[in-house]
Amino acid sequence: MVHHTMWRKLLDALPHGHYLAEEDWQRRHRLMLWILGLHAPGLVALGLALGYTPRTLTLVVIPPLALVGLGHLLRHHRRPTSITVTVGLVYCSAALVVLTHGTIEAHFHFFVIIGFIALYQDWAPFLVNIVFTVISHGIGSAWQQTLIFDHVEGQEHPWLWSLIHGVAVLVACAGALLVLRVTEDTQREKDVLGRRLADSEINRRQFTSDLLTNLARRNQSLLHRQLEIINQLEESERDPDALSDLFALDHIATRVRRNAENLLVLAGEQPPRTWSEPVPLRDVLRAAIAETENLERVVFVVDEKSAVVGHTVTDLTHLLAELTENAVRFSPPDTTVTVRSRPDRARPGGRLISIEDWGLGMPAEQIEEANALLASPPDIDVGMSQRLGFHVVARLATRHGIKVGLSVTPGSGTTALVSLPPSLFAPLYGPGSAERFRLHAERLGVDVVTAEIPNLADDVDSIDDLRRLERRVGPRTRSARAR
Repeated sequence: MVHHTMWRKLLDALPHGHYLAEEDWQRRHRLMLWILGLHAPGLVALGLALGYTPRTLTLVVIPPLALVGLGHLLRHHRRPTSITVTVGLVYCSAALVVLTHGTIEAHFHFFVIIGFIALYQDWAPFLVNIVFTVISHGIGSAWQQTLIFDHVEGQEHPWLWSLIHGVAVLVACAGALLVLRVTEDTQREKDVLGRRLADSEINRRQFTSDLLTNLARRNQSLLHRQLEIINQLEESERDPDALSDLFALDHIATRVRRNAENLLVLAGEQPPRTWSEPVPLRDVLRAAIAETENLERVVFVVDEKSAVVGHTVTDLTHLLAELTENAVRFSPPDTTVTVRSRPDRARPGGRLISIEDWGLGMPAEQIEEANALLASPPDIDVGMSQRLGFHVVARLATRHGIKVGLSVTPGSGTTALVSLPPSLFAPLYGPGSAERFRLHAERLGVDVVTAEIPNLADDVDSIDDLRRLERRVGPRTRSARAR
């Protein structure tokens, strides 16, 4: 039991190569196969120079070539493969000694291959090298006295000198094993440190995400209360000037709310506000423009027949608001920002939205960097504060399969092109449209006769259509509906 424990401790103290990554190990193994394979032509060239026949040399190089093939087949099994290649290299050392009739210089090859065997960082190949050296020297000298040693002492006492050579190889291997053991310990420490750093980075990112979420939630709570108070004041205010100031305050609070929601987007949270029914694309754009500073400078041309599925309305509004505000902010105050919508011919059923400004524009290098960011948003870090809006847009676009790209506006300025996939669109009104019309009309304060709506479904696609429908069907008073 004691011997078994000591043997186990000894084996544990030896290097095993476990800390080599698979890709790194395979790269080293391919190098070793090339080294072993190149020994074959080297032995042939030396043998021809020494006057050996091609037949003899063919027999000499068959084993190493066969071991190259076997090493390739066993490449997914580390220890058997490393032992196979080591046997091939030690065989080449013995063949070199035999071809040179035991010259002392040829014996150096047994030591040269130790450096290559060390690439595997495993103790087993070293043991194979030592055992093969002793056995090959002893058996070769016993079979033919002048085959391995070219001096009298070695020829008269082959096994003694075989052991001497084995001990010399053992000492050289021990030095290599010591270096590998120290290297393996260093690798282990680096791996432990790497795991700790990775865990620390994960914790840091989680802390950042939680921090952003908590800050956003707190801001949202206060902003919702502020908006409720502003709405109450707007409903009770009759002074036009005071009402105008309240509208301006409402607009600012809405923009502040979007900035608070930016933190939720960066933290990976879903939007707090969602819609259950499709919303006209024109209304989505109106909502986005309403959250923009100097919104009177924005003009838009949008197809009135398109409707966005409810669960993406909030994110799409947020995305378009960020891009529109950037266009307004970085263009001269006497220019307009144009928003257009058209079908996406590259993706049938999808739509393209372009947001064009005529400002100073961006250098080509910055446009390239911004497009790379929009295509693949990086992780949250300190540097993202420089382009916070683009980071938000990129994450919202990735969430819904939207493609966003920047280009130069002809003449001057920048154009943002938003490609909306077909999955973001749905019929505005389908089966059960009468009930949805009624609910939508109630939200708008429009009175319609529900029973007559289905016959007019083709004519209703927007808020203005509902108001025209009210005039065609005829209003019903709120007091009558209340009764």
